[in-house]
Amino acid sequence: MIFFLLLTLLFIVSYLEFWQGRGTENYYISKPIYISHRGVTKNNPENTIEAFKEAESLGFQGIEVDIIASKDGVLYCSHNHKLDKETNHSGYIDQMLSDELDNIKTGFFSHPDNQQRVPRLHSVIENISNDMIINIEIKFSSYFDLSTTFALRRFLRNNKTKHRILISSFNPLIVFFSRWLIPSTRTGFLFESANMKKWINFCHPDTVHPRIDFLDENIIKRCKAKNLPINVWTVNSELSIDKCKRLGVHGIITDLEKNFKLTTEY
Repeated sequence: MIFFLLLTLLFIVSYLEFWQGRGTENYYISKPIYISHRGVTKNNPENTIEAFKEAESLGFQGIEVDIIASKDGVLYCSHNHKLDKETNHSGYIDQMLSDELDNIKTGFFSHPDNQQRVPRLHSVIENISNDMIINIEIKFSSYFDLSTTFALRRFLRNNKTKHRILISSFNPLIVFFSRWLIPSTRTGFLFESANMKKWINFCHPDTVHPRIDFLDENIIKRCKAKNLPINVWTVNSELSIDKCKRLGVHGIITDLEKNFKLTTEY
């Protein structure tokens, strides 16, 4: 009995402490890379095909896209489960069928003269070149909601893509299960409070995504020890970009619309 308890304790300690991020070298051709947060939204609603295409045309190396699975398991690009936050419809994406969702347009409040269909993830991937990194943030309605995670697993099994896929979430359970259920991709743990950092050793992400105000020397040192690249969000000022560069982060997630084709420096 004592031997079993000691063995269990050893396993727990090893799991929490003696691990490393998996290789992500092919994700970071340059340093830092710039990732467009929900696409470029000056002329188009967020999380739409046109917003992502504009980001690519401006020279972004990646896009960040939010996804939610419909009731029948189809993946849609939306930041909110609740439709009335972005459309003139009511209801929740995860409680509706794809036949209904395919006819709904987003941008009702932000771009009333340029509303566009809430796109399926499949359509976004088809319209973005293979060179682009696609950072997929999995949204969830509750802590134990893994419906979108399993839907994404099915989607990637059935739809082979050459894109470099990075799966991220604020939910450590989603990051944990994504690492083991979808091993062909890499994972990222998003956090926006000091208290959330404790989950890093539980979910074993391949990258860490701190909010800009939680980026400091301590998290840089911790991530280096675990071979974890850092992608920072949402970096929307020259001062913040300079901070990221000074600390040597790998990715900058931003709402900015600068033409990154013109320069590697901001």
